[in-house]
Amino acid sequence: MIGLALGGMLSLFEIDPAHSRFLPASTLKSRRHLAEIVIDTVAEISVFQKTGKILKSPEDALSLARFDKGGQVHTLAVLEDDGEHVTGVDISSELKRYDPNSFNVIKDLEFNDVVRLIRASTNKVAVKYEDLLPSVAGDTHLAIGINYADHGKETNQVRPFMFPKYVNTDPVVHQLTYTKGWLLDHEVELGVVFPKAVCSPADLNQIMIGFLVVNDFTDRATLMRKMDSQNVTGGKGFPDAKSKKGFLPTGPYLVIPRDWRAFVNQLELKLSVNGQQRQHGSAKDMVWNIEKIVEQSLSVKGEKKSYYQDKMVNLFEGNCIPANSIIITGTPSGVVFNAPAKGFIIGTVTKYIFTGGFFRAKMHPYILQQYLKRELKNPRYLKPGDDVETSITFLGAIKTHVKE
Repeated sequence: MIGLALGGMLSLFEIDPAHSRFLPASTLKSRRHLAEIVIDTVAEISVFQKTGKILKSPEDALSLARFDKGGQVHTLAVLEDDGEHVTGVDISSELKRYDPNSFNVIKDLEFNDVVRLIRASTNKVAVKYEDLLPSVAGDTHLAIGINYADHGKETNQVRPFMFPKYVNTDPVVHQLTYTKGWLLDHEVELGVVFPKAVCSPADLNQIMIGFLVVNDFTDRATLMRKMDSQNVTGGKGFPDAKSKKGFLPTGPYLVIPRDWRAFVNQLELKLSVNGQQRQHGSAKDMVWNIEKIVEQSLSVKGEKKSYYQDKMVNLFEGNCIPANSIIITGTPSGVVFNAPAKGFIIGTVTKYIFTGGFFRAKMHPYILQQYLKRELKNPRYLKPGDDVETSITFLGAIKTHVKE
């Protein structure tokens, strides 16, 4: 396609190699110079499309990255991202605020105040991807399961549910150390962060809201060993399977849009493994939108509704959704795990009856453990040497390398 475009451009400038010797040298020189500009521009567009690091302008959305400088956390308002560096304005230095949380750096400022600060600064800073901190710090998060209908079909579940995830966030350049026996699965997800505690869905109309791309990694082996197969939406096993070290890398920046509702509808989620796309979905297709997630989460405030390390735990502490923790809003289809097919279940039940399996275990746990044995042979689960790219439109991309 690019070759055709270049050919068309050369034709427009009447640079025909077969007849160029009949044109004056000055004309040839000027036209070739213009053609070179076009070629360079097309090449730049090609690279830009390939990296996919498309940013909203600050007037539409603030893209805030975090990095360490001299032992202090700085917040960078990102203006450019070439996939290896982010470049922008160090608003921590401009404001003399070095809070570890980016929302706190811009507290008491209106959206337009931050835009004016960014545009007024002439001091641009470049930070390598390797030097970026997680865009949001913290180790206690709220996750939503089965929030895309197509993912519900592949896992044979029909409604969303909630559970906590207890793990420190990791940065955008991410090394995940594999443990033998895992069934390591990937989930591209949209993360949502609030600058202050949210106690009512109505609060969403009065505050800035931040968004980021995350990968909600899962060990399906732990999940299948601990889950209640007769009550999956009770959430048992999910915090244990999703709270292992390295299981929550974040994108390069936290993006705070001026109009967050319109922004969410533009977001496309993608995930690839070793260059092959596995997941693709749209945030507008979430079963529970952000208001519904807040409403459902607040409806169980203070109640111990989930399990972690064999104990009942709260979805979150207090009566409000805490500030600066990530709400992980669910994944589209394309994960490795799929629910057992009917044929497998029928065959396993037959084996359960005729081999006396009922003397050793109840039927549902027996079926699940037999399925676990089969899944341990599934080559699609992530393994050492795999490279995973997790991206969302305007939110950047995470690069995870699975190592031994």
